[in-house]
Amino acid sequence: MEAQQKRKEPQRLGRRPALDGLRGIAILLVMLQHTGLLQNGYVGVDVFFGLSGFLITTLLYEEWERSGGISFRAFYERRARRLLPALLLLLAAFVFLAVVFDPFVGWSTPHRVATTLLFANNWVTTLGNQHGLGALSPTWSLAQEEQFYIFWPALLWVMLRAGLRPAVVVAVLALAILALLEAVPHVEHALPAYNAYFSPLDRSAELLFGCAGAVLWRNRYVPWPLKWRVTEWVLVAAIAFLLFDHSMPLRWIYLGCAALSVPLIVALLSATDGLIARVLRCPPLAYLGRISYSLYLCNLMIHNLATHYLPGRSIYFYAAITFAVSIPAAAVSWHVLESRVLGRKAQKTRRRRSLRGVLGIRAPRPEHV
Repeated sequence: MEAQQKRKEPQRLGRRPALDGLRGIAILLVMLQHTGLLQNGYVGVDVFFGLSGFLITTLLYEEWERSGGISFRAFYERRARRLLPALLLLLAAFVFLAVVFDPFVGWSTPHRVATTLLFANNWVTTLGNQHGLGALSPTWSLAQEEQFYIFWPALLWVMLRAGLRPAVVVAVLALAILALLEAVPHVEHALPAYNAYFSPLDRSAELLFGCAGAVLWRNRYVPWPLKWRVTEWVLVAAIAFLLFDHSMPLRWIYLGCAALSVPLIVALLSATDGLIARVLRCPPLAYLGRISYSLYLCNLMIHNLATHYLPGRSIYFYAAITFAVSIPAAAVSWHVLESRVLGRKAQKTRRRRSLRGVLGIRAPRPEHV
C-alpha cells in the first residue's frame, strides 16, 4: 500500500546540481560558437530552452500543489529578480562603451537599448536584423523566454483550474507543439526575410518540449528506458552527433537537440548516480551553470571588443581572451549583484521556512531558474 502511494505521489524537484552542470555545458557550447571554435555550438541555447520549460513548469505545478493556486505576482517578481540585474548591468556597460569609445557597429545605441528593454529582439532577429543588434544579439533568446513567461503560467493555471489530468495537459502541449512547427514553413513563405533559426514559433515549441517533459516526470509517467543508465549515454551520443553534423538541415539540428535535451534531463533526474550525472555535478561545471546567465549575456560583447581593439589575431587568441575575461566578469556579476538581489527574497523565504519548521511543515528547496 505504501509503495502504491509513493508511485502516485508527484515527484519534487529540489536542488539538482546535475542541472547546474548541464547549464554549464550549454554555456560552454554557446561560447565556443561565438568564438568560432564550434560551428554548431548554438545548440546550447536549445538545451537552455528545454531546461527552462522543464523547471518553470515543475515549480508552477509544485506551487499549485502546495497552495492550491499560482501567484502571478510572485512569479513575475521572481523572474524580474533573476533576469533584470544582469541585463541592466549589460546595458549599462554597453551604453558606456558606445558613448565613450564607440567600438560597436549596427543600429544606434538608443534603438538597440529600446528593443532589448521591450524584449522584442527575438522578432528583430527573426526578421533578419540580427546584425543591427551586434553585441546585444544574445538577448533574442531572453526576449523569447520573457514572452513565454507571459503566456505559459496563465495557460497552465487555466488547465489546472479546469482539473485537466496530466495526460490531457501533455496532449494539449503536443498539439500546440505540432501547430507551431507546422506554421513555420507557411510564415517563411509569407515573409521572405523570416529567419527560421530565430523563429519565435520554433523556439516556443522547444520551450513546450520542456513543459511536457516536466508534466510527465513529476507525475511518474517516465518510460522505463529513461531510468536505465545506458539511456543517458545514448541521448548524449545523439546530441553529440547533431553537434558535429554539418550536413543536416539547420532546423533539424536545433529542434533535434531541444527534443533530446528533455529526455536527457528526465534521465539525469531518474538515475542520479550515473557517470554523466556525477560529471555534471562536479563543482566547476555546476559553478559555470550558476553564472551561466550573465556569462551568456556578456561573452559576445567581450569577444567583439577583443576583435575590434586587437585586430588580425587568430580565433584561438580571441577565444582565450573571451573566456579569460567573460568568466571572471560573470562571476563578479553573480556574487556582487545577482545573488544579492536573489538573496533578499531568499531571506524572506528562509524566515517562512523557519516558521514552517516550528509548525512541523516541511517544504522543498526550489531550483533557481
